[in-house]
Amino acid sequence: MFILIVGGGKVGSYLTRALINAGHEVVVVEKNERKARMLERLIDRQVAVVGDGCDPVVLESAGVARANVVVADTGDDEDNLVVALLTKKTSKARCIARVNNPRNRQIFESLDPQDPVTVISSTEIILDILQEYVSAGAKGSLLETLHVFGSGNLRLVKMSVPLQSPLAGRSLADVPFPHGSVVVAINRDQHDFEVPTGETLLQPGDEIVAIVKSGVAERMFELFAAPA
Repeated sequence: MFILIVGGGKVGSYLTRALINAGHEVVVVEKNERKARMLERLIDRQVAVVGDGCDPVVLESAGVARANVVVADTGDDEDNLVVALLTKKTSKARCIARVNNPRNRQIFESLDPQDPVTVISSTEIILDILQEYVSAGAKGSLLETLHVFGSGNLRLVKMSVPLQSPLAGRSLADVPFPHGSVVVAINRDQHDFEVPTGETLLQPGDEIVAIVKSGVAERMFELFAAPA
């Protein structure tokens, strides 16, 4: 299978290596020449076309017309949208697009109702994992690991706010979370998850979901725990 990837950043680089190892033909369009050469050194193979993937001439030279799959994987939703549009006009390839802002999903999906673009939103994937794991997870535990990413350097954890927690009644902005932790969602009263803001007030019984670096979860535990 011939796969054309537009965007040679970290995701594009790892995807390229995995696809080549699986026996696929891959070409990567990357407008930053330094990134393109780093990618080629990483996989020890010449696969990069240096140029702007939003330029139809560049896409044509990269082989979009014969591609089986085109992956729009830049960090800019507007660029990914242009790549998807050009692909639809010049190729019968299946189009996969990375969407950084979930609000843009509908725009991509409306491009071709008969053969819709496959949209990948990392934000929505994380929220789906949250819903799946927390719905099935044990209730009442103060600290629970929901998911381990990669080699274990990052963990998705859930923490409950006890009745006597010193954090109850405080806004997220006022909580001294340890370095290496990010709160991504709150589940309150068994309702659907919500994405909090700095002004969100913590309440007893709240389930806080956070991404933490290795070794930080224990400090989060101490932060949330009620006094003995």
